[in-house]
Amino acid sequence: MKRPKILLPLLLIAVSLFAGSAPTTASEAELWSDSQREFFLGGPALLLGAEKRERLVTMDPEAREQEMLTFLSRDPDPSTSLNELAEGIERRRQLVRAEFLSPRDIRSELLFLNGPPLQREVVECGVAFRPIEIWTWEGRPGWPGALPGSVIVYQPKPDAAYKMWLPLDSKRALYQPDMENFLQELYDYGANVNRLRLDLRACKPGKRIDRITGIKALLDYQEDRPLAAEFTRFLEPPTDLAGWSAAAAATVLPELPDRLGTEGLTMSFPKRAGQRLLARARVTLPVSSGIEVATDGEVPELRLVVQGVIERDGEPFDTFRFRFRQTEPSADVPVILVLERALRADRTYLLRLRIQDEVSLREADLSAGFRVPKAPEKVDEPELDGAIQLLPAGKVLGGKDSLLLTPPEQEVMVGLWRTEALVTGERIRKVTFFVDGEAQLTRSRPPFGVEIRLSEVPKEQVVRAEGYDAEGELVAFDEVLVNQIRGAFAVRLVSPKRGFVGSGPVEVRAEVVVPEARRVESVEIRLGDELIATLSSPPWIAQVFVPPPSEGTLTYISATATLDDGRSAEAVRFVNAPDFVEEVEVNLVELYAAVLDRSGRPVSGLQQDDFEVFEDGRRQEISKFEQVANLPLSVGVVIDTSGSMVPSIGQAQQAGKEFIDRVLKPGDRCFVVGFSDRPALLMPPTDDAAACTLGLDELTAFGATALHDAIVSSLYYFRGIRGQKALVLLSDGDDTASSIAFPPAAEYARRSGVAIYTIGLQVGALNVNIRQKLGKLAEETGGRSFFVRNAEELDEVYGEIEEELRSRYLVAYASDNTTVEEGEFREVELKMKRRGLKARTMRGYSP
Repeated sequence: MKRPKILLPLLLIAVSLFAGSAPTTASEAELWSDSQREFFLGGPALLLGAEKRERLVTMDPEAREQEMLTFLSRDPDPSTSLNELAEGIERRRQLVRAEFLSPRDIRSELLFLNGPPLQREVVECGVAFRPIEIWTWEGRPGWPGALPGSVIVYQPKPDAAYKMWLPLDSKRALYQPDMENFLQELYDYGANVNRLRLDLRACKPGKRIDRITGIKALLDYQEDRPLAAEFTRFLEPPTDLAGWSAAAAATVLPELPDRLGTEGLTMSFPKRAGQRLLARARVTLPVSSGIEVATDGEVPELRLVVQGVIERDGEPFDTFRFRFRQTEPSADVPVILVLERALRADRTYLLRLRIQDEVSLREADLSAGFRVPKAPEKVDEPELDGAIQLLPAGKVLGGKDSLLLTPPEQEVMVGLWRTEALVTGERIRKVTFFVDGEAQLTRSRPPFGVEIRLSEVPKEQVVRAEGYDAEGELVAFDEVLVNQIRGAFAVRLVSPKRGFVGSGPVEVRAEVVVPEARRVESVEIRLGDELIATLSSPPWIAQVFVPPPSEGTLTYISATATLDDGRSAEAVRFVNAPDFVEEVEVNLVELYAAVLDRSGRPVSGLQQDDFEVFEDGRRQEISKFEQVANLPLSVGVVIDTSGSMVPSIGQAQQAGKEFIDRVLKPGDRCFVVGFSDRPALLMPPTDDAAACTLGLDELTAFGATALHDAIVSSLYYFRGIRGQKALVLLSDGDDTASSIAFPPAAEYARRSGVAIYTIGLQVGALNVNIRQKLGKLAEETGGRSFFVRNAEELDEVYGEIEEELRSRYLVAYASDNTTVEEGEFREVELKMKRRGLKARTMRGYSP
């Protein structure tokens, strides 16, 4: 019997009409109907080529629908009973779905177009290389004359999408920063790099990476190195569609999981979240979904995992992974999963979810394109009778005998913090509150609210609440991490220090910079390949026994942090390293200096020989020198919004906006803080200058002046950021409301490595106290203080700050003091050899 021709599933073929005008850019395909969007973004459009894809974008919805259906209904080989094109597309889509959540991953495109590679090698050498995969094929049907070949795909940074490596990227793109710096130092020292290949010692696949790229180490380019076309050919559409279709239709699929029943994905935008809107996704799993209850524990339990990616403008914007838990669930009620993300208003996004039941292993894939409105929208979300509504990490809305610790309202918390444990059910009779593992307070009756005492200056601390029943048995607990370092995902090893030589017990301390709305799942500490400790909460400290040094052995300690969405990042520290490693693996002290002439104007065009550096009175050798006009800049704008600023707040807003617009260039980052009774983060650190200016839109002058708290809180946002950093602070009066005194605030600023530019608005000569404070902050940190009579002068002041920030010099040196003491502060002096010039930089640093 002849096999009937197989068409694509209903989702792909029965194209529903898209209501609205045609998008003008490919990224707006996110708002097309599901079927059109999945054709364009999910694989089939890769077979058309760039020109035809661009034409699809410009079509009206009906014409686009017809064009897609015409292509899908083609039968490249009518002599067979099978429509190989339709079958091949479906098989390749299933192949991609089995492995990747988003078809926009470059690996998805490679898999869809070329099929499973003959070999796929995952290079796990975090000591030397970024995450790398090497894909190799023998050849491809549909590409006459195509030769076998390999491509390298790599992840540029932990929160980025994978890229295909091309010669234009250079070999640097594949190395971890520490290894790249190490190899560059070897070249700079004139060493025999090929003899001292530490990257090959730490990573055997490094030789294969050399061969594929045609570049040994960092800069040894081989004459026969491949051209870009030898890699990009793997992303070209097939020249023989019939050949591709036959090969794709014969694709052997892995065993695919059964499907998990869902009632769709809905989006709502119920409220603001700072300058963003809360985007709430709800997925309903009906009673007939196929969920199974785990019975291997003490009590029955639902176990669900949700992986997600939010795409924007054709690129992954945010990824996450949540685990949902519910004990003793009812078998005859639906389950509603609730996921929330804070997103920018008036932007288009595409959300993709994969839900897995960890018991039955059934899966469901869902996606939704949406545009975040300009303002919150009131939506009546249907409440199903008896439905279980679950938030991530097993926190149940309205469940029995649960405890939820209210999170802090601010990103940075110091001193006393008022918090409360929200308790449901009847069993919990007593709640004990802990800070960093030490009990502080106990409440024996509701409401379970307390004032927790935190550190005087910001540092990461874990606050935990434990609920006990009448017999003293632990019923439920919750904990929050306050003052978590936010920014681009990164891990740093604080100790042991670089160049460590010794053996025996050594304290290993890691520091983790965590992206917004993410949390650290675990930190693993290793000695070489041996796992020493797995930590689940800060501080990230472990004891490691380092063996005595031996010739020919390379010993290293690593810390690998994993986020709740599955992403990981690693830091490595070599111990007892060979002499040639010890010579080049040093921390440079970086001084960002403004040089002024007698009239106070910045001076440009100076050379390294014009500078002298002294540390604690000893002259130091300058190792690195350049003018920083084009180096990335991180700047924080801090504005007083206390009641006394009412007459000036409008002009302060406008001047601040113009300053941000002028000073920020691509690659720079900024954030905005306003303060009255307490500091408030108006826009978190971002590389979007327009977003920072929006952060100034809602300034309202009211209340007292928490100047000291604002200084410390704002400086904390620079944690985890390297390079040149500046804080621009505007205030019209002295502190009246801070929990931090000025001396510890000034000391915190002195050790921060951030240049502080202070602006005193209408601060007269008789206001000695505040003038001294603002002057001291600027002088100690290498910034500058300004005092203006009225807000009309702010434009000129911000202009001078901008000019100075873009005309500073980077002067770096390796300190001759190799011993480090806890809490040590080293005095630094930067002198100019030319008369009439003065250098202004930070007064010192904490090693």
